[in-house]
Amino acid sequence: MMISIGLAIGAGTTAEDAEPPVLPDLALNDFSRDRTLFDSGIALGANTADIALSGTGSSGEVVEARALSVDDGGATSTAWTPVATIDGNGDWSGQISAPRSASWYRAQVRIQSAPVVARQSTSRFGVGHVIAIWGQSEDARFHSSFHDATTPPAILDDEAVQYMYFDGGVQHSQVTGATPVTSAVAAMANTFAAERPGEKFAIVAHTVSGTDPRHLVNDSDAGRNWADDLALHTYATADGQSVGMAAWSWFAAPGSLGSNYEEALFPLFTGLEQDGTPFAVPGTLTYGAGSTISYDHSFTELYDPAYTRWIAHGPHRFDITEAMQDATHLANGSVSSHLNNKQLARDSWRAMIENPNAGGIFLPYGIELLSYLNGRPDGAGGWEDTAHPAGEDPDGLQRRARFYAHAILQASGMVGWAVPEFDQAAWEPGGAYVEVWSSAGPVTTTRIARGETPLDDTFPHWTDVAGWQINGLPAERAEIVAGRVRIYPNGGGVFTFADQINYGLGGATGMIAYPDDHYAALWKDIPLVDTGAAGVEGIPLRALPDPDVLANTLTAPQSFDVDLTGPYFKDTDAVGTGITGVTMEAELSFGSGGTGFYDLFFTNGAYLRLEVRPSNGQARVQVRDSSGTNVIALQQVSNVTPAIGVTVTLRFAVNFTLGWARIFVDDVLTADLPFASAGTGQMSDSRYLQFFEGAGLIAQVQQLSAWKEATADGSRPVSTPYKVISGAPATVNADPWKLGTDAV
Repeated sequence: MMISIGLAIGAGTTAEDAEPPVLPDLALNDFSRDRTLFDSGIALGANTADIALSGTGSSGEVVEARALSVDDGGATSTAWTPVATIDGNGDWSGQISAPRSASWYRAQVRIQSAPVVARQSTSRFGVGHVIAIWGQSEDARFHSSFHDATTPPAILDDEAVQYMYFDGGVQHSQVTGATPVTSAVAAMANTFAAERPGEKFAIVAHTVSGTDPRHLVNDSDAGRNWADDLALHTYATADGQSVGMAAWSWFAAPGSLGSNYEEALFPLFTGLEQDGTPFAVPGTLTYGAGSTISYDHSFTELYDPAYTRWIAHGPHRFDITEAMQDATHLANGSVSSHLNNKQLARDSWRAMIENPNAGGIFLPYGIELLSYLNGRPDGAGGWEDTAHPAGEDPDGLQRRARFYAHAILQASGMVGWAVPEFDQAAWEPGGAYVEVWSSAGPVTTTRIARGETPLDDTFPHWTDVAGWQINGLPAERAEIVAGRVRIYPNGGGVFTFADQINYGLGGATGMIAYPDDHYAALWKDIPLVDTGAAGVEGIPLRALPDPDVLANTLTAPQSFDVDLTGPYFKDTDAVGTGITGVTMEAELSFGSGGTGFYDLFFTNGAYLRLEVRPSNGQARVQVRDSSGTNVIALQQVSNVTPAIGVTVTLRFAVNFTLGWARIFVDDVLTADLPFASAGTGQMSDSRYLQFFEGAGLIAQVQQLSAWKEATADGSRPVSTPYKVISGAPATVNADPWKLGTDAV
């Protein structure tokens, strides 16, 4: 035995002296930092990330790798899998796939032929969501300590969220109870943690105050340095990560692009022009009426369009400022060109998202950041910093940050609710009101949800729901009834087929009075739907609903046209005895075609006459009593009848007992003409009521009405009219009063 052993191991040696076998070398390059996070591709419907690994070792050996879960005792570790063969220079690289998980991982590698040769990363990595946000000061203030004047909420999960931004260099924090960054960042982190417990988020904040995308892409423009954003992106992706989603609500400075927003910025996102033509960078884009942008960069340098998706949530709110006071109390869209541009940019942004040339890089249009507090009292009765969410109140920056997180969560499919929008409407058939609602759920407001007292009636637009317009003017009565917004006509009365409603014109605020609307916290009356979103009473409904949804469904009255040859209409019987008043009314719009006076309401012998001159709004009135006395001699009055092409209800009332004649346009008194003498108090019994005279005038008529009475104030009598003429031309032409050429 010993010999054989000796022969086997060589003369002069023993088994104890034999050298152990030589093991292969293996080294693993560590991650650039602890808790590096990889994106799981949720926007693409995926839930795993590819983790790049590299190192050195003995040539020819096969390297196996896995992700070792460190927070659950390895329960969710991945299986060992071959990832690389070490090359002739002793280098290797490969990747593993790891699922989205609540656990942090460490990378482990080993030599396949010698599993005892294993290495493990010192730094941990995670698989979750890597999200960039782009903008200017509204969102740069999320992480601004200078504007952070509220107490941070207690952090729900110290491991959930990390936050990066550039300020003289890359700043990077794990958002924890000890290091919340700011109250706003803490609020954002808690929103993510509440909605997706156990998941991990890395927020890469490309936000710089006072900047414009046109600064960003132009290396000759010192307004914003592309290199700074590139440095932040490079840091965020230093270990081979991809940004899964990039969020955009940048409309303060670039909102001045208005309707050119899509055309001007399409190359930034896609590297293409709006029509799909390739755009060479560097290059100069001409847009609009000859404006230009110098493009030295586009986002295709940072993001792979096959992977990264854009979260296209809508423009935020823009409030009225002191500088807009010259247009106070006008419609929101007319307050200033500044706010009108925001409205145009909102429409243009929506068109960009739907542009098929974008190649699917945009996720469906998301929520709009409309419901939070902007600015603060200036100490002198005014309001300052209206462009920015308040840092002194949790309803400001904190609330905006929560909504920003919800915009990300909703667009990416991480929550189950749909973006609330006004997608249902019903016009009450009689025109009493319009109801508008959302299939996403009952409509409420912050004020209602908090049980706060409604605003008083200091201003007509201080109604229960802010932001609604009727024919471009602020709605004066908009209430929530059974989860729907019920809108009533301004000034009473009823809606007609010609009325239009809209929500969110201009800055999408409903604000038109400075500083009163700010002090009244009108933002609390912006409509919401409670979707169950964490930390807020509800999600704001989208501004500028689909026009088809809001389309007026009231039936347009049938009308007929008259011209200089007819038709005209004359009673077949005289008025009779004992008539102390007459009221004649026409719903019509005057057409152009003459400069003279034309008889609108008339009797034979000119005992009753209202002539109109549509070209300048003048009228002439004549009234005779039963004795034939001119109690009003032919008298001319100015600016009492409507302009050409405007549909109105024009009423002429004559009260022989009280001694006056009055003209009303849409129930507004435009002429009050007293009798020159008391007269007999009655009308001549041998007169025949007549609409138009033989020469007629040019008009489109919806209805003609006559009463053999006049009220005490000239208002429309409540009794059934003595005569009504209306309907389609065929009906009108068959009327026994009809004379002259046929109506068409």
